[in-house]
Amino acid sequence: MIKEIIEQLAESFKDDFQLVQQDFGALEQTVQEKVWLLGLGLIQRLVDAQPNGYQGSSTSCPCGGSMRFLQHRSRNVHTTFGWIKIKRAYYHCNDCGSSLVPYDRRSGLGPEHISPGLAKVCCLLAVDDSFEAVCGKVQQFFGQRVCDDSIQQVVHRVGKVALQQQDKERQRFLADKQTPHAQANPKRLYISPDGTTVREDDGWHEAKLGCIWWEDERFDANKRYVGCFEDSETFGWDLWLEGCRCGVREAQEVVYLGDGAGWVRTEHERHFSKAVFIVDWYHASQHIWDCGKVLFGEGTDATKRWVEHRRGLLWDGWTRRLLNDLRKQHQKYHGDKRKAMEALYHYISINEQQMRYDVFRTKGYDIGSGAVEAGCRHVVGKRLKQSGMIWSRAGSSATLALRITWLNKRWGQLWSQKPLAA
Repeated sequence: MIKEIIEQLAESFKDDFQLVQQDFGALEQTVQEKVWLLGLGLIQRLVDAQPNGYQGSSTSCPCGGSMRFLQHRSRNVHTTFGWIKIKRAYYHCNDCGSSLVPYDRRSGLGPEHISPGLAKVCCLLAVDDSFEAVCGKVQQFFGQRVCDDSIQQVVHRVGKVALQQQDKERQRFLADKQTPHAQANPKRLYISPDGTTVREDDGWHEAKLGCIWWEDERFDANKRYVGCFEDSETFGWDLWLEGCRCGVREAQEVVYLGDGAGWVRTEHERHFSKAVFIVDWYHASQHIWDCGKVLFGEGTDATKRWVEHRRGLLWDGWTRRLLNDLRKQHQKYHGDKRKAMEALYHYISINEQQMRYDVFRTKGYDIGSGAVEAGCRHVVGKRLKQSGMIWSRAGSSATLALRITWLNKRWGQLWSQKPLAA
């Protein structure tokens, strides 16, 4: 039957095809336009043939009364093929005044005049590009003009559903303490939290990001992200739950990598106290560099010599020797230089056990949190920190949630919930 249909189509459009026969790109475009036209007609015919939510002359109302069928009301919907008109059954309750259009929720339609298929395309493009850029790409790929405001509304709606799902999972766990089922069984699991700033209406605000990574039995790299604009405690619970899905309780070893910030230490103690805690080598090195610059100036040979000697002590695990060195030296400095020395001494002393880099290297651990720092750029920065972008909190949160859903390979799971109608 398919062969017969193709032959009929080729015959019906032969004049159009012959005009572009020698130009394969033009032939592709012409065929695509005909497919869009046929698809538009087919989908219109199919929806016209359905009852579209009709449930008889009346249906029960949540108030206890009865909703009466009044009529089929038309609605224009923009699909990947073009605009169609759907006539849906409309019910109304005289007792409470509420109305019902069963077809919209069941079919996955939301308040925007965009079909689930077209919305899915817009959202997928929007996890990487600005709404304005998505508008141009949708028109280029599908020949459909969708304004950037409509794309933004759909992204915010679907991203909000992803956020709500995350909130429900957290609240469910806090209520019943049932941890998510592990989807992996890694030998060694890395968990690394960090933060980066995003510009919003009232200034710059921190987005917290967690990166979890491991190698599977085939040595393939796996990576999952957690991100939000919430406080560190809320973020910590989300990171813990994602860690459970990634096998934190099943893993033979768990390594927690961070920059040593107070909230990073707190979430380690709260959720990952059994994990090996490593202060990221590059952050630790940067603290030494910062102190050296205050002592001897930016870019001087004296700074370089001073820093390299102390970085060498830290690299080889001689934290005690380094602390003694800093304690002795700080006596001869005053003002900002003494403060810089004291700050470095304090930083190393409170993180001494997490700076045993000689031991960590011997065990083959990663000692740099490059994965989460790259994640801050790749997950947050690439989408939310493009030139000139200023976000509302609702917009930044929803867009980040949507991007993480895609990167975590849960796209189909989200859309199976019919998020436009949620």
